[in-house]
Amino acid sequence: MSAKEDLHDQPGDPEILRNILRISPTSELTDKCIGARELKALAAKESNKVASYASAIPNLVALLSPEMPNDIHEDVVEALGSLALHSRDTAVRVAAAGAIPPLVALLSASTPPIVLGTACVQAKAACALAHLVANNTDNQRMMASAGAIPPLVALLSANTPAGVQEHAARALSSIVFNNTVNQGMVASAGALPPLVALLSTNTPASVQEQAACALRNLVVNNTDNQGKMASIGAMPPLVALLFTNTPAGVQAQAACALSHLVDKNVGNQGKVASAGALPPLVALLSANTPAGVQMQAASALSSIVFNNTVNQGMVASAGAIPPLVALLSANTPAGLQEQAAYALLLLVASNRDNQAKMVSVDGLPPLVALLSAEIELYMLGQILESLEQIAACNTYNRKRVAAANAISPLVGLMTNPQTTAPVVLSASSIVTKLLSDPRVRIMFTSATSFLPLLALLQVNSPEHALVGTSSVLSLLASVSPSIRRELAAAGIILPLLAVRAASSTPPQVQEKLDLLHVSLRDVCSCQHCVSKRKHMSGQTSIEGSSTSTLEHPGATTSVAEPVDSDKLMQELLEEEEWEKAMKETKAKSKKGKKQRQKEKKKEKGKSGEQQLAVDQASEGVGACGNVVSEAAMHVTLAHNMQGWQQICLL
Repeated sequence: MSAKEDLHDQPGDPEILRNILRISPTSELTDKCIGARELKALAAKESNKVASYASAIPNLVALLSPEMPNDIHEDVVEALGSLALHSRDTAVRVAAAGAIPPLVALLSASTPPIVLGTACVQAKAACALAHLVANNTDNQRMMASAGAIPPLVALLSANTPAGVQEHAARALSSIVFNNTVNQGMVASAGALPPLVALLSTNTPASVQEQAACALRNLVVNNTDNQGKMASIGAMPPLVALLFTNTPAGVQAQAACALSHLVDKNVGNQGKVASAGALPPLVALLSANTPAGVQMQAASALSSIVFNNTVNQGMVASAGAIPPLVALLSANTPAGLQEQAAYALLLLVASNRDNQAKMVSVDGLPPLVALLSAEIELYMLGQILESLEQIAACNTYNRKRVAAANAISPLVGLMTNPQTTAPVVLSASSIVTKLLSDPRVRIMFTSATSFLPLLALLQVNSPEHALVGTSSVLSLLASVSPSIRRELAAAGIILPLLAVRAASSTPPQVQEKLDLLHVSLRDVCSCQHCVSKRKHMSGQTSIEGSSTSTLEHPGATTSVAEPVDSDKLMQELLEEEEWEKAMKETKAKSKKGKKQRQKEKKKEKGKSGEQQLAVDQASEGVGACGNVVSEAAMHVTLAHNMQGWQQICLL
């Protein structure tokens, strides 16, 4: 459709239509200059309106011909860049109109004098190409085929104006984005050394930012380019851009480039740590850093510690755990919160020292809170894996997990019909670990948080759900008679007996349900359990209730109060102090023993036999001291376990 047809057949914007008519092939050069200048301004403000006219883009592309002067080229290139930036569809239309080859021609200084690309035209042509190929594989291929890569690399040279360097780096960044073929072509064209050179402190910040972005896109999922970048010394200048005197945008791109440079690359992980990247990356996690920079710093730390025990220790020693835990708070933007959680989880994965550090800075409550948030499945799996490892360590950790109110979200995952089998099994495994520890088990005075699991005691429930549920409930039922009565009052008996009796119940589930049934024997109303109780107690129930009451598990019972978190935390702190005091006592005893042995060696005038007798006597005293200490510990443990032992006797 011609501009005149546009003008007569469309109601449209008169100003846009008038200027489209001015740049038609039959217009005078003066009109074309005016029309190109006006359309440049209109495209910047109302690109969607300009793009809506069929003749606008072809007429603009026609003005890129070698016969047109540079001032027209400059206005047309800027207008096309604005249109391409508007939408992916418009970028496709601009490329289909044949804009890429003439734009590439404007990058080169070897073009005829009439269209010799000035620095301004070159910069705008590179910028327009960057917009044309952004997230568009077809346009990326067309741009590479048109020979854009060599002139763009040439524009990175030191004698090129900074504005041209910036947009050349931007165009190269766009042409290689998620494109393995173009990554190889750009690297082979020699782009890596000049891009690294543009990271220097003498380069303007805007150029540094685009150069770092281009380097990042060149190494994403590309082991060859990772090796090439490391070999030409890209790490030190990238690390230098992380410090506080660098603009936030540059810091973010440098951190992101480092993240992809070391991603799944053990050799580069070690090199970036040796280059001094850890302290500035940890510093960028602080509260006064922009969220975008914090996110890229956390991402870089994630890549550095991934499956790397040495770097896990170094990053933790650099102080990364407290600020990462702080970023898990509810006030943190969701994306940053998730990235910080991922970095923290990789930092503590299979690393007991780092797990202990995370627990010591109260990292469990915010981590547990994420179980109830809408997070990616891989992140949920990471959280569950870490909680399982932490709970497997020792009683203290298990108490802290329980004190972080982990039961409710874990039970929620087990009962959610959308939850995958691995997640259900992992969640039930954590709860089982907590309930398997007698010193943790006695913390639960009520079954309230576990009652949703009763809905899973159905014949048609998945096998993994029945296995996890029966394991958890059988351990819970062994905690106390009051909890067993509470479970019975909630109606556990009938569905339990029904699932046990079903022929479709798998053997593994049957075994777990049998254990659960045994745990509930003092409240179960089935004939077998009632007869067993009569035989063992002489018509009197274990809890002092009549047999008829036990045969009606739905009878009203009192429900105990939930666990007191403040009281529990105080107990944990007191236990920490006690363990610390015991360690100090043992250390002093050991030191005193060594001192006594040293003094006795200095004594003179004693025979070898006398000296030996003295040493043996001294060792006997030390042994007695150790026995006394152990006895004291056993008394304390026995006192703490007394309640559980009484329960077991039931």
